[in-house]
Amino acid sequence: MSNLSAKMQNTVKIEHLKLSEKDKLLAFLQDAYADNPRMSDADFWTWHFLETPFANQEKLPVWVAKSGETIAGQIAAIPVKINVGGEQKDAIWILDLIVSKDFRRQGLAKKLVKAAEEFCTLILGVNTNEQHAPKLLQSLGFVIVGKIPRFHKLLFAGNDIREIANLKPLREVINLAFAPIRKTFKPNKNVRIVKIFDEIFDKFWAEAEQQWSCAVRREAKFLEWQYLKQPQKKFDVIGYFEGEKLLGYAVLFFRKASENGTIKKAAITDICYLPEKSQETIDALLQESLRIAIERRVGGLVVDVIDELLEQRLEKFGFWRVKNPLQLMVKSPERQDLLYNPKQWFLTRGDSDISIFECPNL
Repeated sequence: MSNLSAKMQNTVKIEHLKLSEKDKLLAFLQDAYADNPRMSDADFWTWHFLETPFANQEKLPVWVAKSGETIAGQIAAIPVKINVGGEQKDAIWILDLIVSKDFRRQGLAKKLVKAAEEFCTLILGVNTNEQHAPKLLQSLGFVIVGKIPRFHKLLFAGNDIREIANLKPLREVINLAFAPIRKTFKPNKNVRIVKIFDEIFDKFWAEAEQQWSCAVRREAKFLEWQYLKQPQKKFDVIGYFEGEKLLGYAVLFFRKASENGTIKKAAITDICYLPEKSQETIDALLQESLRIAIERRVGGLVVDVIDELLEQRLEKFGFWRVKNPLQLMVKSPERQDLLYNPKQWFLTRGDSDISIFECPNL
């Protein structure tokens, strides 16, 4: 290690982010993510970390590594509530861990993670093996619970393949060729568009969560924050009802149309259901999701989910399991029998940063 590197390491301190340093942090993120301006967007950051329902603005789960007045790295998380074996547990979901190039290989990433552990002992994250984070986190006791299954259903192949989508005549021929296998669905009178998340969703979750040993809690205020208030994004929310009782819901995200007017992909960001009439509910929500996607001529529909029944029904509807590098990582001193077992989890795309970091569609 050079004298300069040793000096830099000795002077670097790990601190809780002070809101007065927000602009300085955004400048760091702008430089660190030069190809992704959303990461340093002030409105997005405010929504992401200050407006999340369980945030304590006096002590956000965001830590910075500082060399003098220079920010050298950060770890950022959001607080969530987890149902673990019928008990509510406080947890944090790590969303961003990064160290400036000039300060790497000095153990700062480990120090940042340890600062987060001192704040909350139950920590979640989603990573890929292509990133450095999994090996680092494993060295600190994190466990890779398992891969997150991804399902994909091709709808308009000509719109899904970029090279073809830009050639309108060929695109239309390919889309027409796929018409025989593109099953259409009629609107279901029991499926309604959801405009607000109210007490109905709180009652719904109180029943739904009893099915799973491990799941991120989905109260109305959390759903509202994520799907109605997220800057520069529009989600489509549908609910399956029996009278006035909500039996299940799905959240859809459609990517922004390309220059040729086609939408390459859409995702079922979140889907949840009650124990009663569960298969009927899932099927109705999948049918309506497919109907809307076909109506908008989307190239393909994607779902990331850990849930045995949902996985079975997706395959029944012709979704294929495709390669997915995403893996769930957890560290907890308690209930490892549940938290480290993928069969105990209910997890969807909306639980992690998968949906949060998708490009805006507005």
